[in-house]
Amino acid sequence: MSPQLKESRGTGQVLLLLGVISLIVWYVQARRAPMQLLERRDCENAYAAARTSTETLAVDARRPLGATRPDSLAVTCGALRHAGRL
Repeated sequence: MSPQLKESRGTGQVLLLLGVISLIVWYVQARRAPMQLLERRDCENAYAAARTSTETLAVDARRPLGATRPDSLAVTCGALRHAGRL
């Protein structure tokens, strides 16, 4: 085999590996995105319904969608608001 063919084959394998990794990352992100959007909208709606500062403080402490996230670090509406994500 010529050195040029070996180099071309190695480059192709690296590109294929990068493509597979990119697809995996995209798939994981695509599965999370709808839930994150629903969480933000849930908080936005709760803030829109809050009429007093006490109600706003209650929304700040609230976990969006009843904390349906499986991780233990579920974000509160207040954390989303302070991070500028609302």
